[in-house]
Amino acid sequence: MASRSLSVDQGISSFQRKLSVSEKVTFSHDEVSKTDAHLTSGIYTRTLPSLHFLRWRPIYHLLAPNAWMNDPCAPCFDPRSGLYHIYFQWNPRRNKSGNVSWGNMAWGHATSQDLTSWQVSAQPKLKPDKPYDREGVFTGCMQPIVLNGAQSTLRVVYTSVSKLPIHYTLPYDRGSETLSLAESKDGGRTWLKGLSNPILAGPPSDASVCGWRDPFIAPWPSIDRVLNKANGESSLYGTLSGGILDRTPTVFLYAVDKDNLGQWTYLSPLVDIGLNHCISRWSGDMGVNWEVANFMTLSDGEGESRDFILVGAEGCQSDLMHDSEEEPLRSTQVPRTARSQQWMSGSPSIQQGDSGPSLRMGYSFGGRYDHGCLYGVNSIYDVNVGRHIAWGWITEEDLPQDLVDRQNWSGLLSLPRELGLLTLHHVKSGLVSELKEITSLELTPEPNDLFTVRTLGMSPATATQKLREGSREVSVGATSLPQLNADNVAGMIWLDVRTARWELAAEMSLSETCKMIGLAIFHNQDGSSQTSITFSPPTETLTIDRSASTDADDRINTSAESAPHTLFNFQDASTSSSDPSPRQETLHLRAFFDESVLEVFANDRTVISTRVYPSQKRCYGIHFFSDDEDEDAMQEEEGNGTGGGAEEGKGLSRLVQARAWDGLRADIRIVD
Repeated sequence: MASRSLSVDQGISSFQRKLSVSEKVTFSHDEVSKTDAHLTSGIYTRTLPSLHFLRWRPIYHLLAPNAWMNDPCAPCFDPRSGLYHIYFQWNPRRNKSGNVSWGNMAWGHATSQDLTSWQVSAQPKLKPDKPYDREGVFTGCMQPIVLNGAQSTLRVVYTSVSKLPIHYTLPYDRGSETLSLAESKDGGRTWLKGLSNPILAGPPSDASVCGWRDPFIAPWPSIDRVLNKANGESSLYGTLSGGILDRTPTVFLYAVDKDNLGQWTYLSPLVDIGLNHCISRWSGDMGVNWEVANFMTLSDGEGESRDFILVGAEGCQSDLMHDSEEEPLRSTQVPRTARSQQWMSGSPSIQQGDSGPSLRMGYSFGGRYDHGCLYGVNSIYDVNVGRHIAWGWITEEDLPQDLVDRQNWSGLLSLPRELGLLTLHHVKSGLVSELKEITSLELTPEPNDLFTVRTLGMSPATATQKLREGSREVSVGATSLPQLNADNVAGMIWLDVRTARWELAAEMSLSETCKMIGLAIFHNQDGSSQTSITFSPPTETLTIDRSASTDADDRINTSAESAPHTLFNFQDASTSSSDPSPRQETLHLRAFFDESVLEVFANDRTVISTRVYPSQKRCYGIHFFSDDEDEDAMQEEEGNGTGGGAEEGKGLSRLVQARAWDGLRADIRIVD
């Protein structure tokens, strides 16, 4: 259909030229072309004032048709239609200053059969059009209900906002946030709000709060057991996220009538951990106020399960605090907002509180869910795979406001992640830290001074493998890694990725003297523009270095992202504890790059999501390297056949294997 095609390099250079407002441009995944023919409904087909809209816009991540978006809302699977639904906070209009910014919050909507291909509604589906929600339809959750084999009735519970501003740093205005119900009988296309709205008029009367919003509903068998519910009796519980002023962030726990979602009975504030709970760098800062809390029970496939709460924590001291007396703006800003996406695990129980016995969940172990710019996680239990699936909001905070305004969109949803209880047996030690110092772990002693280690497991959802269809697969076999100071770039071990849309799976083994190991993503041919992903064993730190990632604009935030991460040493349970040669865990990396978003998973337990805004719209390979001490001596040992190799952890660090799928794509379309 196109009258003219451009090569990749021509397409890159075309971003430097402005188009007139009247030009109609059709964009596909791999080319840029002008046409006057009929436009399809593809998400990257639209009339645009310039090509800036597509310059850094992801291809296979889900995002709003335009403008500002944030938290994912109300994910669910409708068994009657076989469709996954996900909503998201969306402001399709600019503010009074003409900025792409937070405000006028409504719900955008998308559906999918496989969690990778999406149909995105062109208009908001749940809008602020009642007195009780006139200032915004904030985050909420969904319950599909099938009655007598008829079409599913979708019901959502959401935070209805009638007054602004609302922020944990400001005095709380009771009645500004209420709880409301809406129902759809046509698959989420239209919604009818409840005649009894709001179903809750505000926080518990005896609580002095700094926040109260973002409902979440699910069964919770652990609470049933604590409350001595009859065996087999299935109950629903609901939480609202917030904090008790000057005391603790918390979730307010309610019992919800499963036959009447408008009936909520308050039980207690579930968590009381104090302000800015931070026991080590492994666990992060739990903040002073919580948003979008999700509770769940996760299993490991071996009969063990633990209760978890995922929270967006506001007021984290590890980030710069907002110190203005004016209304806090949630538009793009650098430095980033003082918040963190956290998780904690504990056991609900009846505890003696200030005013008598109450239901509480203590803090046993916890950590950061994501160490980058992801926030506002929402989740479902997916009956199709028997796992919890979660999405988060990846922000646009690293891009200056005028560049956000120029591209006319802000934010996206992460790829879906599968969550579980990760269990590792026969663990002897970490690399440097003592196991008891790693506060994101639960430790169970085994014989011979070994431990069973448990923590939150996070991995890309199995459904993301569908993105590989039609991609170009490239791989590299086992080999020693070139040193970081190698002069010959042509001699580096590399994967020939050429697009800016790929998935990487790599495994590396570390030598005993490894100081650093990792890879560099080349954004230009000579590597002067690159993003590196490195692991430092001496400091037990995973880092994404973005300092040379772009020369598009020197105001773009390119500071490094980092996360505490260690590799475990394992020992056979039958081996004496005095055996000096435990087996060291290899470094497993999964990375997804999509135009300007990078999600990195390390050993299915550490994740960093970040933004990279390269000047060119393609990549020039992924290059692997290590930095081992006494390089010359080790190379001589290997040359003489005296080196121990990867099996004994001696010699040079090695690339065990690496594979990439280049040119990932998803069928994401805008529909009326």
